Amino acid sequence: MSDSVFAGSPFLRESAAVDHRAAGARDELRERHDRAATDVRTAGRAGDEDGLLDATRRLEQVLAAARRDLGPGDPDTLVVEGSLAVAYLLGDDETRGLALAARNLTSREEALGPDHPATLAAADAVAAAHQLVGRPAEAVTRHEDVLIRRTRVLGESHACTIASRAALAVARVDAGDRRDGAALLSSTLDTADQVLGAAHPVTADVRALLSECLDAQRRAELAAQADMTSQLPRIPRRREEGRRALFDRPSGPLPVVS
Repeated sequence: MSDSVFAGSPFLRESAAVDHRAAGARDELRERHDRAATDVRTAGRAGDEDGLLDATRRLEQVLAAARRDLGPGDPDTLVVEGSLAVAYLLGDDETRGLALAARNLTSREEALGPDHPATLAAADAVAAAHQLVGRPAEAVTRHEDVLIRRTRVLGESHACTIASRAALAVARVDAGDRRDGAALLSSTLDTADQVLGAAHPVTADVRALLSECLDAQRRAELAAQADMTSQLPRIPRRREEGRRALFDRPSGPLPVVS
């Protein structure tokens, strides 16, 4: 099973009821999805617009086939739909990406209930999407809700819960609550180090985010001292960096940690 952060396995490993009809078609669709979704992530990180467009088109084809062969409410179909929403957002198609992510969340809520881990993963992606389109207050509210529910469902020490804490911290910084956001990132890093270990991908992500946050604060202080500007920079600074970080770092889809 693929280790891709966008692979079907994160959804399916946590689902207690997966319909195994049309097994041959399902296996083929999973393979096609995993390859395309991994390419979306790789191209998004590299800023490869052509590669991202190609991978997005392949995800569109997989989604059409999944809806036809498995049904629109099938767990694997919902996985593909969520991956395609992320691809649109990474590709600067914000309106379509947010709309599809919201529909995907509603479908998972209807199929699995609001507190299923897979539903919470979709809710987390929607929160990140709101942050991406310039709605930091809405993103904060949604990340707070996901964190509360993930803590209840998965526990405080689960990697996804820790990731949600980091995502909330970044959203707070982006919304202007920089001091509290940085403090939450710092405490989250301490927790990640203790619970997951320094080498865990989530720990590394939180450490990088905290470093960016502190660096942004230092730049702002220097700018204020020089009377250059009174506007504190957000983290990450550039929109292109922010677009990738929201979905490659804790606020985006994560592999399941057993």
